[in-house]
Amino acid sequence: MLAARWHAVRDVRLEEVPEPEPGAGEVLVEVACAAVCGSDVAEYRDGPHVIPVSRPHTLTGQTAPVTLGHEYSGRVAALGAGVQGLLVGDRVCGDSCLRCNRCRWCLRGEYNICRVGGSVGLHLDGAFARYLVVPAYALVKLSDAVSARAGALVEPLAVGLHAITQGRLSAGDIVVVVGFGMIGCATAMAATALGAGEVLVVEPRQDRAQLALDLGATCVLAADLDAARGEVRADIVVECSGRAELAAGALELTRRGGRLILAGIAHAPSQLDLSRVVYFEREVIGALGYRFDLERVVALMEAGRLDVTPLLAHDPIPLTAIVDEGLERNLTDPAAPLRIFVTPV
Repeated sequence: MLAARWHAVRDVRLEEVPEPEPGAGEVLVEVACAAVCGSDVAEYRDGPHVIPVSRPHTLTGQTAPVTLGHEYSGRVAALGAGVQGLLVGDRVCGDSCLRCNRCRWCLRGEYNICRVGGSVGLHLDGAFARYLVVPAYALVKLSDAVSARAGALVEPLAVGLHAITQGRLSAGDIVVVVGFGMIGCATAMAATALGAGEVLVVEPRQDRAQLALDLGATCVLAADLDAARGEVRADIVVECSGRAELAAGALELTRRGGRLILAGIAHAPSQLDLSRVVYFEREVIGALGYRFDLERVVALMEAGRLDVTPLLAHDPIPLTAIVDEGLERNLTDPAAPLRIFVTPV
């Protein structure tokens, strides 16, 4: 089968690889649709960031090259020994978090911060291929009410839902989302679905600002955070851009006693005036990925409370076009959609 394999920075190759077979506790999934994530783009642009190159990953034993892709939907094609709760033919989407299920954090249910955790598509061959093999625990069932493309969005939507959960949203809260990439979009949609009183977005790009409004945001604030500071004092601010220089400004958008959630991953140090945290009893909280949130996203989709229709306007590209029309387009085309979908054949 054909697979998109990361070998090194700017070196993703379409290669023929053997079709995988599931071992004990594993499931073979036939991919229906996958999506290009910012993590895939980052590894292509200037990685490796987390892909293991010189030392095999503790859980998977894998090093580069690795098949990318961790946002996907598909059908169960085969079951390994001992798998329960799934049947061949079931429609599924994927929780990309690999975990040991033995460490202190896994036993507390905090598998997203497992001591030796990893990710499908980065530490284990992923979904940019016709088939992938994953642990059975990494799959969530989909009903026919959720399309293949919508199913590929469940994973990033879970990131936004987890960020809002970390913020301890109460009905009627004012939420500000800084940055309207896919994770900012997911966060804003989750806040609306869970009963936020207002969802305000900080986003300089006009096309994305309009998309935010189309998806139910109350308004779009000035991209200058100093200017936005005069417009709002939020209960919860979620920084989704991953730009280290925006953290201090995002903090100032929170009210006294408010919460700043850091969901974007910055690759540079940030300067926060900690007195601005202490004097106003603000909280600064990290939000990494998700835990048990994909099931909640699917339930919200099936109930009609998460409508991703505006995100599905663009037709998928074939796997053979993933470098030029997927990875490179994300880097060079300002009009690229929040998610580019990929079909394996």
